[in-house]
Amino acid sequence: MLEQLERREKKFRTQSKGRLIVSDMSGVELLVAFDVLSKMRDAGKIPDTLLFVSHGKESLSLGKYEDLDEIRYKAVRRDGVLVGRRESGAGTYYAPKGQIAAVLVTTTDIFPNLEEAERIWAGEIVLELFIRVGVLDAYYSHPGDIRKDDKKLGGSTSLIWGKGVVVGTFINRLTPSVKFFTDYYVYPEEKLKDKLLRDVTMYAGSMEKDAPRTPTEEEVKSLLLTIVKQKLGMDFTPGNFTEEEKEMIAEGFKKLTAEEAVTSVSKSRWYSKLPNDWRAATFRYKSERTINASVAIDQTKKIRDILITGDFLLSPPDGLEKVVNSLKGISADNQKTISNAIVEAFKNNKIDYTGFTLEEFIKTIIEATNLAMQQKT
Repeated sequence: MLEQLERREKKFRTQSKGRLIVSDMSGVELLVAFDVLSKMRDAGKIPDTLLFVSHGKESLSLGKYEDLDEIRYKAVRRDGVLVGRRESGAGTYYAPKGQIAAVLVTTTDIFPNLEEAERIWAGEIVLELFIRVGVLDAYYSHPGDIRKDDKKLGGSTSLIWGKGVVVGTFINRLTPSVKFFTDYYVYPEEKLKDKLLRDVTMYAGSMEKDAPRTPTEEEVKSLLLTIVKQKLGMDFTPGNFTEEEKEMIAEGFKKLTAEEAVTSVSKSRWYSKLPNDWRAATFRYKSERTINASVAIDQTKKIRDILITGDFLLSPPDGLEKVVNSLKGISADNQKTISNAIVEAFKNNKIDYTGFTLEEFIKTIIEATNLAMQQKT
C-alpha cells in the first residue's frame, strides 16, 4: 500500500494538464466511450481526461454480463428508451435526461487495479463532492456506491485496458425518476424481501433532497475540478474528443445498440436453446455484487455450456469467455478439476476483478453444476 501511495504521489508531481470534456451524450454513448477511451489512453493517443456529462436523452445501458431477463425489455422498447449493451462493465445503468455523470480517464500509474479505481474515485473524490454540497452523512459503500442511510446517491463502474483506466460515477444532483424501478426493473427475490423497496420513491437520494440547497451543474463541475486537483494533483483545461475518438464511439454505438447485441445475454433464451437431453440449473450468489451461474451438462455428465451473468466487474472484457471455455468438457462431478480450471484461467489470462472473491466465483459454478446433476432429463 505504501508503495502505491508513493507511486501516486510521484505521478501527481509530474502530472501535465489533461482535458476537460463537457458533454450531453446519453448513458449508452458514455459507456460505449469507456471502451474507446481506455484503449486510446493505453495507446498514449490521448491525455488524462475528466469527462463531465449531463445526459441529453433517456437511456438504459446493460453491462456485458447483465441478464436481459432482469428488465422488462418490451416495456423499455415501447416507451422509446434508448437501449445498448456495453463491451465491459457491470449492472444496468438507467440514465434519465439531466442526470450527471463524472468520469476520469487515466492510467494504472494512478489506479493500479479496478478495486483501487473505484475506492479512490468514488470513495474519496465523489464522496467528498457530496459532503461539500452539504450531504454530510453520505458514506462510501464498496464497491463503487455513494449512500446516505440506505439511499443511493451515486454508483460507479470502471474498466482497465492495458495501462488505460476509466472510472465513472453517476451523480444524483436532482431527484431521479423512479420509472426504472416501477416500470422496467424485475426485482430479484432477495430485493423483494427488502422492506425499503416497498416504496421505490425512497430508494434514491439526491443533492436536491438531501443537501441544504440544490447546486447548479456548473457548481458541481467546478467543485469536482477542485477536489480532483486537491486529491489527485490533476489539472484539466477545456478540450474535445478527437476525430478518431468520435468515429470509434459512433462505431461502437451502432454495434452495441443493435438488437443482436442487446439480447445477447438472456438466461431464458439460453435455456430455450439447450438440447432436450441436457440437464441445466442456475445458482445465484450475492457477494459484494451478484454472480449467477447457469450450467448445462450432457448425458455423460460433462459440462457442455455455461452462462455467467451478474453485476460484477472483470477485465479484460473477454476474460469471462476464456474461463467458460476452460470448463467445457470437464466432468461435472469432479469439483477439484473444476476449481483448478477456474484458478488457472484467471491466472493465465491475468484477469482482474472486483465484486467477488475467487472462492465465491468457484462456489457459484460448483453449486450450479451440482444442481444440474440433480435435474431429470
